[in-house]
Amino acid sequence: MDIVHLKTFVAVVEEKSFTGAASRLGVAKSVCSRRLSELETDLSSQLVNRTTRSVVPTDAGLQYYQNCIDILDQLDAANQQAKNETSVVSGRLKLSLPLDYCQIVLLPKLESFAKTYPETQLMLELSDAYVDLVSGGFDAAVRVGTLSDSGLYARKIGQMHSVCCASPAYLSEHGTPQSVDDLSDHQCLRYSNLSSGSEWMFYKDGVEIRKRVQGRFTANNGMHHKGLAINGHGIVYLPDFIAQDALDSGELVSILTDYDTLTFDIHVVYPEKKNMRAVLRAFIEHLAD
Repeated sequence: MDIVHLKTFVAVVEEKSFTGAASRLGVAKSVCSRRLSELETDLSSQLVNRTTRSVVPTDAGLQYYQNCIDILDQLDAANQQAKNETSVVSGRLKLSLPLDYCQIVLLPKLESFAKTYPETQLMLELSDAYVDLVSGGFDAAVRVGTLSDSGLYARKIGQMHSVCCASPAYLSEHGTPQSVDDLSDHQCLRYSNLSSGSEWMFYKDGVEIRKRVQGRFTANNGMHHKGLAINGHGIVYLPDFIAQDALDSGELVSILTDYDTLTFDIHVVYPEKKNMRAVLRAFIEHLAD
């Protein structure tokens, strides 16, 4: 049996005839009669007494009718809940977000999203490491930089530029590099979360220049590097959203400004696109706005 047999049986009982049930379901009278006969055969039980004037449920049929009503009500509720998942902005989102970008840039967006949609809950994992969304049970992640071909869907939400800088005190003591090659004579703060962390990239007149740098300090966090640079421990290659406040205050100074530096796109990535939950769709739109 399947759900259509149950719905046909309920319609026959409530309409008290095959004709009425057929009209209600939009099928032929013979179809209703066949479905009910198949149901009785599957159950090995007579569910209705058929007369020329009406169809009346047996005692077994009346009890089965009540059970069918309960089943169909539960099914309707489950269907409605599933539909709400794709239409009502509510529920939990588990998100993987880069630590510094979240604290500096995303935090106001997260707060405004929570205020706009009070029926949502945000579960955040802050890390600069790339996580596997599917195995980790994440709904989405924000990624800075070139995306790998992972099969994830992506939506661009911003862009960042890199800046090479150092503190005035460091430059006063060690001199200001005038060319990329001059970096060989300086302490450079290296970023360990990227395979290219020891190789800084510049552009001059459209030509790419890769420079492998050395230094005493290596870390996996840009804010930590900014603090080291401000305290005079070396030259740093940072995203502008991390360095900008220190540049504005004069704690750091841009160097090698005759060269262009890397520009990265920022994306929100997610594993599902078809039948996306409304809360995830709203979150993506909120970040992209």
